[in-house]
Amino acid sequence: MATGIYEAPKSFFSDTIVPVAAEGLRLLPDSLLYGTGILSLITYQTPMLFLFGVVVISFASSYLLSMALNALMPQDVPPATASKACIPGLYSPSADRITLLSELVNTSGFPSIPMYVLSTVIAYCIGGIIQQADILTELGPDYKAKIPTIMVLSAILVFIFVLYLMMNECNSFLTIMASILLGTVIGGLCSIFIPVIFGQEAINILGLPLFVRRDQAGQPLYICAAKQ
Repeated sequence: MATGIYEAPKSFFSDTIVPVAAEGLRLLPDSLLYGTGILSLITYQTPMLFLFGVVVISFASSYLLSMALNALMPQDVPPATASKACIPGLYSPSADRITLLSELVNTSGFPSIPMYVLSTVIAYCIGGIIQQADILTELGPDYKAKIPTIMVLSAILVFIFVLYLMMNECNSFLTIMASILLGTVIGGLCSIFIPVIFGQEAINILGLPLFVRRDQAGQPLYICAAKQ
């Protein structure tokens, strides 16, 4: 009886949860690009448009980094894709996988494009939220708690992805860590320069009411009522 009680959840976890989670991780690079692109069109919101742009930047910069490294240190060994779990994209009737990444030939095996893209997007989002920490504080403790919550959940997602890549031997630990570092740098730089150039609304992913100090905007602090 006890065996049956434990077998059901164990079977559900191994036969359903694990395959679905693994498939979600394989789809992650493409799904980020498709998802942010579609949401930017549907919602017609500036922050989503810039988030889509950051994903595009992460794809392009990963390709440039790979090509530059291969030019400096040519390698005959292709990226580690011995396991099908390491090949991103959707299943196709004519091939094992079909993905937009097929055009981004990772000739050097560095960086790990899925890990690099994910780190760039997370760093960009967290950078934008940190810049709006004062607004979250003014809105109250429930909003202020979003900052540590988002950081913890992001760290968990990165850890799961790193564990997945390591278990399937998709990349070396050094490659994964360097990809995370570089992605974090690129995402952080985007979170700094985009609001400087286009304003805070460009990075307002949470849709917060942006407070503007009247004295900083050059507006009078007090407005006198019109005479009757």
